[in-house]
Amino acid sequence: MDSGRLEKDPVCAMMVGEWEKQFVHRGIGYAFCSQQCRERFISSPELYVGRRGLLAPKQKGMEIIKRNRMPLSMPLAQAEFLKLKGALLSMMGVIAVHPSSPMAEGRPGTPGLESRSSATPRIEALEITYDLLQATAAQIERKCAELDVMPSNRWGEKLLRDFIHYMEKCELEDLQNRPAVPAGGEACSRRTATAFQRGA
Repeated sequence: MDSGRLEKDPVCAMMVGEWEKQFVHRGIGYAFCSQQCRERFISSPELYVGRRGLLAPKQKGMEIIKRNRMPLSMPLAQAEFLKLKGALLSMMGVIAVHPSSPMAEGRPGTPGLESRSSATPRIEALEITYDLLQATAAQIERKCAELDVMPSNRWGEKLLRDFIHYMEKCELEDLQNRPAVPAGGEACSRRTATAFQRGA
């Protein structure tokens, strides 16, 4: 076998070496650019490669765009935010990362012009836009944790995060189990679903 042969990652469509993070599904080996894409594929292969004679949602060009607000356990300085933003944007499927609800870092209860002008903006929540077929909220949160940026664990916010994880899982399972149109029976369409999920 030619070790230099390239294969298309079925999750993100990036060309990678045929042995990169390979996973065999129904006797066919698939290569992946990252552990993230491999994980997405293993959880629901039919979303990416379909079934015999049936195109997968990914093969039809489908995207499921989510916008999720994630409150943080500790506010970030601008430099910390920029580092985190770069790391998240390096993930497949993450489209945008914006600060949400900035707050001033100053001594609480110190009124007056002087304290306001010297305050440094801090970021207490992130707004993240991503394609659910390539990244999940749980994967994004794991990436944040790797950089020691933890989502808020206040009871209501943790409950909402768990609910978002459950809803994403149900949405992907529903899409995987939906009756598919035979390949060639439908022009490749691009459907984008948008959801905005707010933290407490």
